[in-house]
Amino acid sequence: MDRDAASRAAVEQLLQKQSHTELEELMCKRLEFGTAGLRAKMGPGFNRMNAVTIQQTTQGLLRYLQQQAPQQLADNGVIIGFDARHNSKDYAHLAAAVFASAGVKVALPGGFVPTPFVAAGVALLGCAAGVMVTASHNTKEYNGYKVYWGNGCQIIPPHDAGIAAAIEANQQLWQLPEELPQQLLHDPTDAISSSYYAKLQQHLRFCSAAKNGAGARAVYTPLHGVGGKFVLRAFSDFGLPPPVLVEAQMQPDPEFPTVSFPNPEEGEGTWQMAFDTATANNVQLVLANDPDADRLAAAEQTLADGKGTGQFTTFSGNDIGLLLADWVWTNFRKQHPEVPASSCIMLASAVSSAALGAMAAAEGFRFEQTLTGFKWLGNIAKQKQAQGLTVLFAFEEAIGFMFPATNMDKDGVSAAAVFAEMAASHYRRGTTVAAHLRELYNRYGQFVFRASYYIADPPSRSQPVFDRLRKDGQYPTALGGVKVTGVRDLGTGLDTRQPDQQAVLPWTPGDMMLTLFFEGDGVLTLRASATEPKLKYYLEVKGADRAAAEALASRLEAAITDELVQPQAAGIKMRGLHCSSTQRYPSQSCDNSSFRTPACSRETIWISSEAAALATPLQHLVCHRPNSASPFGV
Repeated sequence: MDRDAASRAAVEQLLQKQSHTELEELMCKRLEFGTAGLRAKMGPGFNRMNAVTIQQTTQGLLRYLQQQAPQQLADNGVIIGFDARHNSKDYAHLAAAVFASAGVKVALPGGFVPTPFVAAGVALLGCAAGVMVTASHNTKEYNGYKVYWGNGCQIIPPHDAGIAAAIEANQQLWQLPEELPQQLLHDPTDAISSSYYAKLQQHLRFCSAAKNGAGARAVYTPLHGVGGKFVLRAFSDFGLPPPVLVEAQMQPDPEFPTVSFPNPEEGEGTWQMAFDTATANNVQLVLANDPDADRLAAAEQTLADGKGTGQFTTFSGNDIGLLLADWVWTNFRKQHPEVPASSCIMLASAVSSAALGAMAAAEGFRFEQTLTGFKWLGNIAKQKQAQGLTVLFAFEEAIGFMFPATNMDKDGVSAAAVFAEMAASHYRRGTTVAAHLRELYNRYGQFVFRASYYIADPPSRSQPVFDRLRKDGQYPTALGGVKVTGVRDLGTGLDTRQPDQQAVLPWTPGDMMLTLFFEGDGVLTLRASATEPKLKYYLEVKGADRAAAEALASRLEAAITDELVQPQAAGIKMRGLHCSSTQRYPSQSCDNSSFRTPACSRETIWISSEAAALATPLQHLVCHRPNSASPFGV
């Protein structure tokens, strides 16, 4: 079925080597289509991203849309976007050919676009669905196929199962036109851009161009992705000074040549060139998008007499979420005092910090927690709007931020401009972003968040961990000597905190997501990633005293590996730990190859020696030393 010469050559080579295990993994398994669509390594076989699996998936999607949304499909067609990864354009054009073969109109951008533009395009054009060909922040070997429904949100059940069934029923490859029929195609880029940036200025720009323009420049990098020109346009429309660019990372490059992981969450190796640029140019604020520009990371340099010191506070997704929520809420209240706080709502996922909920309780607006992922945040936001509520903001700890005013998915382009304007406002007041963050935590409570992951490749290796923890309903009763006070298992529907013992959040039998609640206001969630070979954990402790909360968080975190996950028994590998906020200092070699040590309680040791070859660009372990310049003074 696969006509690609490289694919055939790869399979023939495996046959010659009699690599039966690898051949079985490639050819005898099929990529599973889920609420995340598809994401996998590119290569031959039904278990990889390639022309065959793209065509089969699109055939199934088309048939499902013909059943579920025939009129909308006939009237407005679909939109298909792509990023700058290897094969993304070819996959997008192949998907377009499938739709065009059935006479369906296709909005196909003439060049790469950020993922948020596809979500915005579905809503603007009234499309029956949207497809974005991207693997987001995965490494260069990966690609993906993300599907949006006609409401502009990522698909959720039952559409995922319906599309998967249609794919299974349409595996025989159709005959496609050799050339895309131009009468069915149009380039929507200009229309989407015009609408998107108009909404951005109307709803999310809160300061005058004069005030914004008087501020200092930020450093910006798209990490070899597609965000560059789109973020520059947003800065220009906001009247912000053009950012200082990390020139070596500005052009889209599917090889991601200057980073091992094109993910700003991965630490110093990914940030290094941006930090060096900021230090050399005495710039305080540093911003980064992931390659498809749907996520935003931010850091702040400590300046001394206006000069760069090389010391940076890197803000976690939870920190950025709280900062943006505060900025949006403060300015919305100024602009719309007539709108009751009780008619406004913000959202966060179940694995994100509870700080936004605390803010909502104090300020009087509503807050709701959703399942993990923007497929849920977006769809719940649409539901709340239909109920007459004003949805102002939503976020997830994995540096994803959604402004419903522009679209119903995470958006790193709008977030970059909004964050830069917010930072400029704080700088005009003579303070810093880190100092304002401390003020927010002092106001709403101290929330200590820790998150990291284990490498579970293939992802099925996470399953034995959950099977053991939930076996016969005998869940852990303590962790690190701290008593478990409640259990929520979204694979069985159990929530022991509820009067009827039933989970309030939607659950799916066998789902790999388990939450433990502890004495001392601690919460730990274990979750297998839907898009990456990772078993993740999310730990948060709330307390009036930050030092006590940090101590409890460290105690719980230290026991996760041995008492809960037991990675060696499951055949998964350990990953270094990430703090909620980190401080970067001049690197020093560190002989500590374990996880966290008393000397490094507020910093990140990026990688354990066992996983170094998999997940770090550094040649040695690096400790980031605590310092009074930390955002929390520790």
